[in-house]
Amino acid sequence: MEKPAGSESDDLNFGLLLSDVLERHGSSLDLLESDDDDSVVVEGGRQDLTELGSTSVDNKSLSKTITLDPLVEQYSHVRCEAVIEILEAKVVYNDNISLDVYGDIRILDLKQGREFIVYERDQFDSPQGISTINSLLQLSSPGEIPTFDDPHLAVDIKNVHTGAVIARGQKPLSKTTHEPFDSNDFEKLYTLQFQGDAGDFVELQCVAFTFGVYAQVEIVLFRDSDASHSMYLIEDEEGKDGKGVEVFGLICGECDPLILPKTCYTNHLFNVIQEESEWVTLGTEIALSKSLVAVPAYSPLKISMDLRGYDGIIVQGTQSFEPTNYDGGKKCIQGLNGFYVRVHVKWCEPSLLNKPWCDDDRIARFCSMTHEPSLYASQLLEVFSLFISHPNEQEVNLYGSVKILDSKGWCSIFNRSEDEAYCLAQGSNFLPLKEPKRAITPGDFFSIEIDLRDVDGHVNIKGFVKSSPEINERQRPWFDEPLRSVVRSANEKSFAVIDYILFSFAVLAIIEVRFVFHHKYFDHVKIYGDITTYTAQGFRRVLFTRKKENFLKIKDDLKLLTKHVVVPMRSPLLTKVDLSLRTSGQTFQLKKRMKFQIGEPCKIIQRDCVSMFIDVKWKGLPYV
Repeated sequence: MEKPAGSESDDLNFGLLLSDVLERHGSSLDLLESDDDDSVVVEGGRQDLTELGSTSVDNKSLSKTITLDPLVEQYSHVRCEAVIEILEAKVVYNDNISLDVYGDIRILDLKQGREFIVYERDQFDSPQGISTINSLLQLSSPGEIPTFDDPHLAVDIKNVHTGAVIARGQKPLSKTTHEPFDSNDFEKLYTLQFQGDAGDFVELQCVAFTFGVYAQVEIVLFRDSDASHSMYLIEDEEGKDGKGVEVFGLICGECDPLILPKTCYTNHLFNVIQEESEWVTLGTEIALSKSLVAVPAYSPLKISMDLRGYDGIIVQGTQSFEPTNYDGGKKCIQGLNGFYVRVHVKWCEPSLLNKPWCDDDRIARFCSMTHEPSLYASQLLEVFSLFISHPNEQEVNLYGSVKILDSKGWCSIFNRSEDEAYCLAQGSNFLPLKEPKRAITPGDFFSIEIDLRDVDGHVNIKGFVKSSPEINERQRPWFDEPLRSVVRSANEKSFAVIDYILFSFAVLAIIEVRFVFHHKYFDHVKIYGDITTYTAQGFRRVLFTRKKENFLKIKDDLKLLTKHVVVPMRSPLLTKVDLSLRTSGQTFQLKKRMKFQIGEPCKIIQRDCVSMFIDVKWKGLPYV
């Protein structure tokens, strides 16, 4: 295939730019991982956990915490998605006796035809005992990150001995909206009840986050080999392999929501009463009932535990992990008598991106258009919105910058000084972005830099949205799908969310709208309404919007909010016009839906008194 003019120099310039970026930021991009489960990352290198056991610890004091953080980037972002977490399922029954139950609880995604099991017990092999002391079902993690395109919850729980149905049914799971125009709708806590026979039921507590991220949790129990106390340890008892201990107690995952009460989110990862204590071999994972947990992308995950043996406390304490999309590192909590646990948190990518890939998923760098051979389509980045959460949703006046680094350098999409700060009123959350002056060509690397402040000091958001190495590999799952990243400052109760899309093969449409009036007395026409563009995939761009009470006076050309629209290669440009034109004596309606095929230059809406022209110039690689 013939290479388009200008692409060689662009590749060379971008290669030099990328080398400079990696040279300046390379150390912060590296992630330290260990292939050895018995080592952790510490400042200055790795240290074996057996060495940590010899750390001087007062065995009479509880919960001495050893923090072993990996290298932390100065600025970070978290790719996120809308998530729903089932926090607990409680059996409510009339008889004041213990009973055994079995059955299943499943999350169903009806749109994708998938199901995710979060509770499953067999009638004969694995029934669960329920009592008035502990009536919670031991929920488990699904085998993979769930999808929630059309989520429902299906429950079927029965009594082992009588066969009676305790709870059965299917109900939709409520999500927060994917487009959070309601400022108080990005966190939601609610309960669902499923009825059974004779008034019994199961009550489930659910929490939904618009900007959520999943963490995989692993907890391993160790004991210092030099410790003199051995009253907890049992060796080779009843065929058990190696040294270990009978353990019961509680391990919870917690987070800090911004809208919901702080105490609303408690996720039980391990909840075992003394009568059902579990054997844990030293140096192996504690069998968590839930190991995959969802939290807000703007909140740390806190792992708290109170683990006990028959002779008292083993480990008690808390560790906190800041969200990323990478390995969150390993941290230790020191207990009594030489015991300690290692908590390892690995943060996940959103479900859309958390997929295996192969060479067949690799996309080319560019291709020519079938019906427009002079146009070449390549990868383009488009930022759709910037959501700002501000403390208590109070009015804030924001200034600063938002700019994008791509293969051609920096491009600004928001830039205001303190004197011209933009007012985000109470209940408003979207910051208006200005139109980029050119196409955003990501190449092998891109970065979106956010530096926003409030004149009164309520908001201070500074960070980067960085492309993933998978962009350089051009893996198909990362393209042509809506991506969302959270950026926040440490210890700040505010954050920003950027919605953006990497198009695999796209061209740029430059749109102009002009009017020709057929009567001379139409000197000053008042116009209001909307002009919106869509693609076949549903991506939407507002070119013009005015309310009736906030009309615009025009003569001929209409000034658009944006005139640059990215159009995917296999999609027409769909345009919806819904305008009202008012003169001194009458009002005219212009309403029409139009379809521009790529390369089509103009369409006209004709009325007796006015003609509306929509002109489109099409640009392909190198988009100049």
